[in-house]
Amino acid sequence: MPFEYLRELAQAELPLAVDNEASIDKLRVLRAADLVSVNLPSPVTDPQVARVEAITPKGWAVLSLNAEHLP
Repeated sequence: MPFEYLRELAQAELPLAVDNEASIDKLRVLRAADLVSVNLPSPVTDPQVARVEAITPKGWAVLSLNAEHLP
């Protein structure tokens, strides 16, 4: 789930290189929602590596709101 991946990214040291295809797909969803700033690879680039630059202010707000609802 992309939201859980956003939580993982919040704990990581950014910028971060990501070469796992499933994680890159999650990054595409998170970027489309404007939750992360990321440089995504071109579909024809090999190897496929994304670079997560930052969690956006909107991303931090989503994380904060969801943290309030955790038991």
